[in-house]
Amino acid sequence: MNTHDNEDTRRDELPDALRWQLRAMRRDDPPGRDLWPDIAQRLQQQPRQAAPQRPRWLAPVAMAATLVLAVGMVSLWRSGEHPANPGNATAPAAGQATLVQLEAQGMYRQYQAAMIEVSPGRPPAELQPAFDELDRNAAMILDALAQNPDSRLLLEQLRRTYARRLALAQRVAYA
Repeated sequence: MNTHDNEDTRRDELPDALRWQLRAMRRDDPPGRDLWPDIAQRLQQQPRQAAPQRPRWLAPVAMAATLVLAVGMVSLWRSGEHPANPGNATAPAAGQATLVQLEAQGMYRQYQAAMIEVSPGRPPAELQPAFDELDRNAAMILDALAQNPDSRLLLEQLRRTYARRLALAQRVAYA
């Protein structure tokens, strides 16, 4: 079947009078005057909004955190041996660490390196309870990982807790 046959059948669906009326409605009339000067004037009259300034410290901190993560992952991958335990919270019961426990240990080392990088010193007294609570939560999650060494959920909770603690320390350090 030819594509022209399809067009012919579609054309036959509309009466000729209607087709001529539709063609008559279409007009490509240029505007009576040049519209650009009015558009440019309105654009200049509108107040320009400055782009929101991002904190200048954000990019270096993000790059440092990425570097710490990359170095930690490479060292964990290349070492071939089990990394030192962060405390005996994730120590394997049967003598062989699971993948989740190894990830938790690597995450702990990366967190410690990032905290040294940020080094907030002593947090303000009003934020100390938040720091203590996050540290307590991390310890509880590590204890739970010792009981359930294959829990990806606990590993994700530990990651979020470390991220919150690090973000709070960064806010204190760069405030």
